[in-house]
Amino acid sequence: MSFVWFWTFWHWSKESFREGSLLRSPLHGIAGHWDEWFRHEASESDRAAIGMTGRTEVMQRRFIGWLLFRWSREADLPGNRPARHFVLGQLASVQPFKQWTAFEKYRTSYGIGGISAIVLTEASSGEPDNVRAVEALVLPADSTGSAVVAEDFQADSIELETPRRAAMSLLRGKGFLVFLALWIAGGRRPYPRWLSIVLALGWLAVGGLIIDLLAGPEPGDQLVLLSTTLLALWSGLVLVAITVTATQSSQAWRQGRRWCARLEQSQMRLHMNCGLTLKGGSAGLPFCLNTLLSLYRADTRSARHSWLWRRLFHKLHCEADTWAATGVITADGYLKPVVLEAKLRACLQRDGIKHILTPRQSGAGQRVINRLAASLNPPHQEPAVAPPSAGAARLGFAAENPVLCVHPCRHVAQALLHAGEFISVRQMALNVLAVAVSVVMLLAIPGLHGIILPPPVPIAMAPSSDSPGYLWISLGTENPEDFLVVLESKYWSNRRAPVTPHSGANGSMRAEIQLRRAPAPSDDDPEDGVVWVERRHRLLTREFAPGQRVGRYDLSYLNRLGHE
Repeated sequence: MSFVWFWTFWHWSKESFREGSLLRSPLHGIAGHWDEWFRHEASESDRAAIGMTGRTEVMQRRFIGWLLFRWSREADLPGNRPARHFVLGQLASVQPFKQWTAFEKYRTSYGIGGISAIVLTEASSGEPDNVRAVEALVLPADSTGSAVVAEDFQADSIELETPRRAAMSLLRGKGFLVFLALWIAGGRRPYPRWLSIVLALGWLAVGGLIIDLLAGPEPGDQLVLLSTTLLALWSGLVLVAITVTATQSSQAWRQGRRWCARLEQSQMRLHMNCGLTLKGGSAGLPFCLNTLLSLYRADTRSARHSWLWRRLFHKLHCEADTWAATGVITADGYLKPVVLEAKLRACLQRDGIKHILTPRQSGAGQRVINRLAASLNPPHQEPAVAPPSAGAARLGFAAENPVLCVHPCRHVAQALLHAGEFISVRQMALNVLAVAVSVVMLLAIPGLHGIILPPPVPIAMAPSSDSPGYLWISLGTENPEDFLVVLESKYWSNRRAPVTPHSGANGSMRAEIQLRRAPAPSDDDPEDGVVWVERRHRLLTREFAPGQRVGRYDLSYLNRLGHE
């Protein structure tokens, strides 16, 4: 009950807005409403209670804590921490809070941090002060205000609206598809370390089995087992990859739609404490990234439904003060070149900035960073030091100046991948291996199917050849390429022939063997001989040794088949 005077003010503000005597909503106009109430509506007891609260810094901080955790529930802001800081920032500029020490840090900043923009003043060659922190707040829409509001700086409306549209595209549009495609191509997966190792070994095993089957020794009786193992292992790995990718994509899409709907119904406030009028759109990239970050900060619990968004924004939220960005952004999220060297020099001189996001352009490489860093820190000659006396201990210190990491990007989706530390060279290499192995497996599936699930055994049938010099073996099968016919005879030369389709009046699936007498026949009977039907196993460019014999016919039977 120590702060009942603020409840009195808040209810007066809501009722006055409902009646129409106040033009702005209680949240957006809280500073002006408080000034009006404090000057003309507050009672003497209210003024006395406010004075008691402001006497000591302890009571001031107690009031700030009450605003953040108790009053926010009444204002329907329990989960929107940045909005609560907006209230503190607005109150910090009016009496009597303007004189309170506890409100000092809220007068120039909301205290939430953000990705810095690099705004050069006229004729600046790159100074530390050109790196300016940007804070973004998402508030309920104000019927009397625009969708994006600039605080402590001025900018053209199109330069504020375009980053907002790019952020909406990243949440639900073409930008989201670009982000998803880049993550699928080479982004980290939500696997524990042991599972990542198992999956990598699995893909290596699939590649090894393929090489063994195509170039290794004859597998013999192990052919079916090896083929089954290969197909099962590859199918399992593909199923895991598709399931994880589809699940994460679906969760990110649904959460992105919810955030996009909230952004459409909200007012975005961009704060940059510089007091400048921006010319050009080079601050578009940091504006877009901070807009996305503000949606996460407004409701961090909602990100738990999507690992992709949760990982991205958690890292960005914790490390936002170490990032800077520059780049003209389009509504689709693509980045255009900007004047860069002076901005890189400014970041190198600004303490705390470790990463910078830039458009992909000339002069955006790490070599340029190293050259600029060397020019800013020229080598100097160490003063001569007298040799230490005998027995004196010497200590050596090795220090390395931190180097700014530059991340060139063509699209803001790439910036998100860098900021969320999604890019993984190991995952990219594994994806290349998986794609190469999968292409080979898709081409090999017909051969594996013939090995694992062979077609039914064919039966010899008419028509047969009536020529004494040829032997026709017609087989009733729809898979002629999976069989071979072998003639074994003491009178005729042993022959092996494939089964091929033949068209025409006597069309059939048949093997043709030209009969030739053996050089020294051991039998005088021309009908002596046996015809075997063998399975034929092939995998891509390799044909394995003759497989199982599944049919046996006497030569005399085949010569009379269809002629009696």
